[in-house]
Amino acid sequence: MADLIDFYINADTLANATAVFTDAQMTVLAPSGYYSDGTTTKYQSSITGLGPSVDCPQCEDTPCDEDIIFALPEAAAGRLQASIATALNAGAIKVEINGVSNRPIGVDITFGGVKYNKFSSNLATNYTNVIEAPNAFQTSYFWATGGVAYCNNWVNGNQPDGSIHNFPIYYYNPTLGSWYDSGYSTIISTTNRLTTGISQYTAGKLIMYVPKNAGPQSLEIKFDVPCGPSGSGPTLSVGCPTTLQSISTSAVHSSHSSACGLSISGAAYIGPVASTTPGVLAVKDWVFSDSNAFNKFPDGFYKASGADLEGVSPTAEGTFEIVNGIVTQIQTC
Repeated sequence: MADLIDFYINADTLANATAVFTDAQMTVLAPSGYYSDGTTTKYQSSITGLGPSVDCPQCEDTPCDEDIIFALPEAAAGRLQASIATALNAGAIKVEINGVSNRPIGVDITFGGVKYNKFSSNLATNYTNVIEAPNAFQTSYFWATGGVAYCNNWVNGNQPDGSIHNFPIYYYNPTLGSWYDSGYSTIISTTNRLTTGISQYTAGKLIMYVPKNAGPQSLEIKFDVPCGPSGSGPTLSVGCPTTLQSISTSAVHSSHSSACGLSISGAAYIGPVASTTPGVLAVKDWVFSDSNAFNKFPDGFYKASGADLEGVSPTAEGTFEIVNGIVTQIQTC
């Protein structure tokens, strides 16, 4: 639901009004965006005033099967904010961010009261496992060393306190299939950022998996682009819940050599990041002990068939190492 803020109209109801104003004297038109009094919804241009009544674009969650792409419709900086319905099925929800190499982003994803702001990259050379800001429970800002040049917002904010004021908020209109400036704004600070930027131009795809049980639930997403977009990004996309594929593995052990001596009898579920072949594990992939991604594999070494490991001969066996739930190396036994 949208926030409730006091405005002024030139009629007894929004249905009869021709404009919305920010002042009681009704001399300053409110910003462009949708306005609703709970009964009537209209779109206002900050130049011409209110248009005709329309169906409310924010009344329901946006279904995940609409292939929603979080991407700014304008060149200016801003926040894309939406609630994504995740269907009824249990499964792992894939969240993918692209374009961090070109411009920094902030992300804050909440599901079932839990924050999910930790990612793995298929390319980042200086982040071999989890990519996370110092405080994963706040909006987390990710950046690459080549993507923040000439961006005063990133370096100093636009105010002496270092924060960015009047940061516009965009909502998604499922009827029109597009993002629009809500007319609301917020204040952000990008201080909760990666301590070290991702090596220049190697951010690649940032991917994580959100676990979900059966039943109706919504994913709350705030996606900040503090320096504005460049070309077609940055963007964020959300998939519908899907059960993950499994491979057979050994129990965990403390080293590659000792894991090679173990028998293969357990199961590991792959959350693909760098993997390009279904059912084949690659370095940078997430690994879980259940098909819905609730439990990450413990740190250590695991043995698996070469046919299930990228870079290992299908006729051999190998091991993979897990650190913080992510594959950091694969070796042949």
